[in-house]
Formats: sequence, C-alpha cells, structure tokens
Amino acid sequence: MSAKGAGDNLENLSLEKAQEIILSSIKPLEESEEVSLADALRRISFDELTASIDQPPFDRSPLDGFALNHKDTKDSSGERPAALKITQRLFAGDEPGPPLSRGEAALIMTGAAIPAGADCVIRQEETKASSDTVFINREMEEYENYCFKGEDTKKGQALIGKGIEFNFARIGILAGQGLEKVKVFCRPRVGLLVTGDELSPPGVPLAPGKIYNSNLAMLSARLTELGANVQIAPPEGDRPEDLGRSVDALLESRDIVVTTGGVSVGERDCMPKVVELIGGRLLFHGLAMKPGTPALCFEKNGKIAICLSGNPFAAITTFEVLARPAIEKIRGRADYMPLRLKAAAKNGFGKSGSTRRLIRAKITGNEVFIPEQGHSSGSLSSFSDCNCLVDIPAGSPPVLPGASIEVILL
Repeated sequence: MSAKGAGDNLENLSLEKAQEIILSSIKPLEESEEVSLADALRRISFDELTASIDQPPFDRSPLDGFALNHKDTKDSSGERPAALKITQRLFAGDEPGPPLSRGEAALIMTGAAIPAGADCVIRQEETKASSDTVFINREMEEYENYCFKGEDTKKGQALIGKGIEFNFARIGILAGQGLEKVKVFCRPRVGLLVTGDELSPPGVPLAPGKIYNSNLAMLSARLTELGANVQIAPPEGDRPEDLGRSVDALLESRDIVVTTGGVSVGERDCMPKVVELIGGRLLFHGLAMKPGTPALCFEKNGKIAICLSGNPFAAITTFEVLARPAIEKIRGRADYMPLRLKAAAKNGFGKSGSTRRLIRAKITGNEVFIPEQGHSSGSLSSFSDCNCLVDIPAGSPPVLPGASIEVILL
C-alpha cells in the first residue's frame, strides 16, 4: 500500500485543506534566467526593480504650443493681449534651449524640454502669432500644461516587486527606464498525462465507443497560458503498469505532474493502484466538492502529482483550484491563489445541494451571469464564454437573482 500520513483523513477533504496540503508540499523555483524585455510578457520577476532615472527625465510640454512665464500674461485679454517675442523653436528630441527672459516665448512641440524661465505652456490654438511674436489673450496660471521631471516615476522609486508578473504596462514602464533585459524565474516544468481507453486523437475517424481527447488540448493550452514548460506524455489507456512508467518518468524530469482520468472507483480507475506501484505517498483522494470529487494527489521524492477527473469540465475546474495555485507558486508568483470576490447574481441557479459546488459563470462589472444549461461535469460548450467559477457552499438553497455570491476569477 502507498504510505499515508499517520492519523490523517485523506478522503472527503475540503477544498481549502487540499490546497493547503498541495501548497505546503511545493516551493518556488530557485533558478532564474535573463530574458529580453520583449520576451518578458507573463513571466515572473525574480528581482525587485527600482527606477534608475526620473521619468520623464526633464520638464516637458504635454502639447503643441508656446512656453512662457505666466507673469507675462497678467491682465491680458482679448482686448489687450500680451505680446511676447518668439526667441526659439523647440521640438521633441532637441536639446533644451537657452533660458527664456521675461517677455519671451518659445514655440514648443509635444514632448520637448521646457526651457528655464518658462513655467507654463499655452495651446497653439489659443494664440495668434506672426513670425516673431505670439499674442496671448488670457492670463495663464503657473505650471499650467506643464509636465514635471519625475512626474511619472522618480529615481529610486520601487517599480516592480519580486514575484510580480510582467504585463504590457509593466514592460512599458521598464522600457521607459531604458532596460533591455530583466531577470525572471525559470518556467515551471509541468508533465501532463491524459489517460483513458476511450480517448481518440483528433484528426482520425471516431470509432464506436470512443471520444476525442479534449482534455489534452485544453489543459496543454491552459498550462501554456500560465507560462509552463509543458511535457506531454503519450496518452495512455487504463493499464496500471503502463501508467506507472509514464508517471514515474514525468516525476523524474518535471517539477509537478498533472494527470486526468482513472481517479474514481470504477474497475478501470487505476490511479490509486499506480500510486502503490511506483511507491508514492498518497496525500489525499477525494474532495467534499463537485465537480471533481475523486481528485487525487500524491508525492514521490519531493515531487507531487495532481490527478484529476477525466470529465472535461471537472478536470478544468479542479485544475483551476488545485493545480493552478501550485504552478503559480512554483513559477515564483507572489499572489499565487486565484482571486476571489463578491458579486451579485444576474440570474438564478435553481438547484440546491448538500455538497459544495463550483459552477461556471461570466462576471461583468458586479454582475454574474450563470448559464441556464450545460452544467454537467462532461460539458464544455457552456464554459466557452465564462471567466469565473461561482462557489456555492454545501447545503445552500437555490441562487436567486440579485443574491450576493462568491466567485473565483479564472
């Protein structure tokens, strides 16, 4: 028999207890690599990054117009406009011009450095100008239309912490600092094994009694979205010895293994037998939750395998709440748990149940729409436009429109 923790109840676990067991069994990767900023999207920062320069690096104009001293426009109006001498023309990329004296103005373009002596910029459309004089017909305020040096970020300011995922905005911020490369956590190495005699690969005629292997494509795509380096084992049937060899090989080379199928109590549900055959230590088998009740997790030589139901929606649901946090932690992400929030049900969900349920839904703003049909653990079509899971506690009555519900964002 596979080893068990002394006195542990390994069946009918709460989701939170199962997550605790998994997350306490893994730690973030210690390896890092340097990548170009262009290749950093969705990678996890290995370092804390601070600003090396002010951004913007000089006082600059936010628009096309004239830079001047606001005092030179005192009491100006349409009847008595201030007339200022145009002494220079400044364009984005030019070196800063010489200081302005009182009574002078500089024609300035968006992004150009504001010269010393000027403390505001007036829009070009608000002025009348000749070749050497600009006429201002209203009073300007100090620092009106004025972008200060360091207004966005100041030198030494914290920009991105360790464990933060690079998105397009953060990449833009770092590009503004002149960074060309960043240090990131190495990609988590994930092994994926999809089991079942009933599975057929896409692209071949479907034989009687067979179904196409949607789990492999779906989970491989999701792992890729999560930045994993995925190794896909050849699909296996329901033979414990063959499965054991495949799982063992993945555990040797991968940081974590995910499997689907063979975890229930049927005659050919052989993953519990596989754990015994390869000398794994069972961490749990069975959740107090639907779908994905028979999920199983075991450990061998410091590596864990998370074994999910073969039903497609059950597989992806338990992947999101069990495997995803583990993979996010391995890849170094600081906020590795899925985000939960409260929202209002736009429509109802008529079923009550004694067991905790995770159901598919779509959240928009503060409203959650629950599909009216297609909630079986084998159905995927109603999940295509969904972006969250609704967490319905055990013993809850039917969800009524307008009810406050908790969702897990995907």
